[in-house]
Amino acid sequence: MTPRLRIGGDEVWVALTAPEPPSDEWRVTADWGGEFTADFGAYVEADEVAAFADGLLARTRTAGSEAFRAEVSEGRGNPLQLSAVLVDDDAIAFMVRLTPLGHDQTNHLDMETWPVPLDGLRAELEQFRRDLA
Repeated sequence: MTPRLRIGGDEVWVALTAPEPPSDEWRVTADWGGEFTADFGAYVEADEVAAFADGLLARTRTAGSEAFRAEVSEGRGNPLQLSAVLVDDDAIAFMVRLTPLGHDQTNHLDMETWPVPLDGLRAELEQFRRDLA
């Protein structure tokens, strides 16, 4: 199965999908209730994606009441950034910043997810890490 991390609900979501065959061009897709969609290639290494998933999983396990930020790549031209806000003890919402083409010469696309249940997000992250292995 192709590794794919999907964050969000049925109508508002963002996804990061591994390429077939394996390469450094992952796909970033997003949908905001059918009103806004995105689909573009992102040049990131599998190790960066794994570290992103691991960091996101660790932060959701210890979310407490603190907001946090996660980025797929440490470079300036980061294709996917998440800013998380704990909505309540069981859910988290994300402000998503997408950067098509991964550089400063493009427009950033920002969208907000609706609250996502933490248990479901953790399960999604754990499955994604298994698929990456």
